Amino acid sequence: MALFLDLDNTLLPSKPAYDFAIAECANDWQERKLGGDFHVLYESARKKVKNQLIGHSSNRLRLLCFKLMLDELLQSGFQTKDIFDVLWMEERYHFHFLSYLKNEAKKEIYQTNLFPKLVDLSNQFPIYLTTNETLRTQLLKVSSFLPMDFRFTLITSEEVGFEKPETKFFSYVLETAKENPVDCILLGDNWDDDILGANRHGIASIHILEMWGEGKGVNEYPFESSAPIWKAPNTVAALEFAKLWLFQRQK
Repeated sequence: MALFLDLDNTLLPSKPAYDFAIAECANDWQERKLGGDFHVLYESARKKVKNQLIGHSSNRLRLLCFKLMLDELLQSGFQTKDIFDVLWMEERYHFHFLSYLKNEAKKEIYQTNLFPKLVDLSNQFPIYLTTNETLRTQLLKVSSFLPMDFRFTLITSEEVGFEKPETKFFSYVLETAKENPVDCILLGDNWDDDILGANRHGIASIHILEMWGEGKGVNEYPFESSAPIWKAPNTVAALEFAKLWLFQRQK
């Protein structure tokens, strides 16, 4: 038995943390007088990185974006002193992102409703966090947000060399877990990367519509597939359903 959990926007409120960090970075950019319109430069750089590094974990590195932004502004090329601006912006991005997560983690909704369930599950079943990201980034996020007594194995696309929903990613996860796919269940918010990726390997899955969506009912999607797919209104409902499912598989 094993529980596979996506990380970003399944367990971590990464989307609002990202929005907050980028907004704060725009202020940092302006205060440091680096020039140009931060948001225009950033979106242009982000698209270039995404297109150049399709399917590669590095396509999420803000460091690459900040470097390209200064490339655009410094037409005559970098000077050594400009490197400090790139590194400073990356540091500020992580500071803002992690600050948001740390503040969110203190809220009662996490402390009462989510974290105890995660710890309880991790004491009963092996949990694998399966995520498309670099290892360092995800270690920083997890250590800033999830409870200290939560047990898990972290598997990032950087370690695997392939991203979800690639077959090689899920094959690596199953090999690491040493589990039969029919005895595993995955929870995730991304239909293509998480749900369809798991389904191709015969892994049951729960599609989480929103981290804190309203409702408790978990319902199966009404179409045939290689493994059952359910949809849950929120992460807590999905975790409760997964716990019951895993206990039933043990019998």
